[in-house]
Amino acid sequence: MLCGKYFLLHFLSLFFFKSTTVYGLIDPITGTFVVGAFVTGYFLNKSNYVLPYFGGCPKTFEIKDLEHDMKKSFFGQHIASKIVVSALAGNLHRSRNNKKPLVMSFHGSTGSGKNFLSDLIAKHMFNSEKVKELRYHVIHGRSKFPLQSKINDYKEKLYSDVKSAIKSCATNLFVFDEIHYIPMGILDILTPILENNDVSVDSRNSIFIFLTNTGSDSIIKKYLDLWVNGVSRELMKVQDFDTILLKSAFNEEGGLKKSAIIDSHIIDHYVPFLPLEKVHVQQCIEAELINLKKHLDSETKSEILQIITFGPEPQKLFSSSGCKRIKALVTTELESNLI
Repeated sequence: MLCGKYFLLHFLSLFFFKSTTVYGLIDPITGTFVVGAFVTGYFLNKSNYVLPYFGGCPKTFEIKDLEHDMKKSFFGQHIASKIVVSALAGNLHRSRNNKKPLVMSFHGSTGSGKNFLSDLIAKHMFNSEKVKELRYHVIHGRSKFPLQSKINDYKEKLYSDVKSAIKSCATNLFVFDEIHYIPMGILDILTPILENNDVSVDSRNSIFIFLTNTGSDSIIKKYLDLWVNGVSRELMKVQDFDTILLKSAFNEEGGLKKSAIIDSHIIDHYVPFLPLEKVHVQQCIEAELINLKKHLDSETKSEILQIITFGPEPQKLFSSSGCKRIKALVTTELESNLI
């Protein structure tokens, strides 16, 4: 027995075939294709499903593979690693029972790995570059919303774009980068989608991540307080940073200031990215060399480290740029060795 949409497609094809043959309006093969296109379009619109050959709509991915890659290339972030892996695993496990999409806010200084981890999640969520291109949406705060006078236009377009993406496929990753540059109030337009209250779209299988430098000073201050009191980095917990990040996000300038998204407790996890120390920068250098399948001697690697600025005074524990400059510095050294 044919079920649902396939029964209707079969029935309409027979009906259209018979009527067009009798009245000579169109040949039967063309008629079948016309009906097929009509019914396919109807059900795609109703189900928000995209057929694989139209770009793919993945439902799940393997968390263990992501975790493995994080251990190989994501350094110094034991708190962020634990939160993100647990949150993604729980979100996938609950799946249909989720009441809303997973929403996370990544906080930390430049080069601490916020963008890197977002890209890594996207790599594992979407099994091909084509699907990733369609389903991984990065919204840059600095360039996407430049004019204060057009805030209402930005809100309307943002809501429309996010909603359209989810209607075409339920599984998306939305990353809002540099939200400290997004004008206050714009992100609140997404509240119905983030709460899954817009009845015209089901957002539960998508993931939203906010990236911001907001709270980075508070993270460093709290870290140093703990460190001075004998708490090692590895023993620091998310509970040490959660409240200060929530307060920073709500009170500091940027897209989440005085936001209903925070006030309504829509963000599931405030994820602290700790400032990176010298040992982590060394790990980044090694990882970059492995990625490039190249080698540098110990002296050259030490010279790269000497270029990096460490602070704050007087401890000078943390790289001021994290690992952000490492790729460029390693590449420069490799090129200079060829000259």
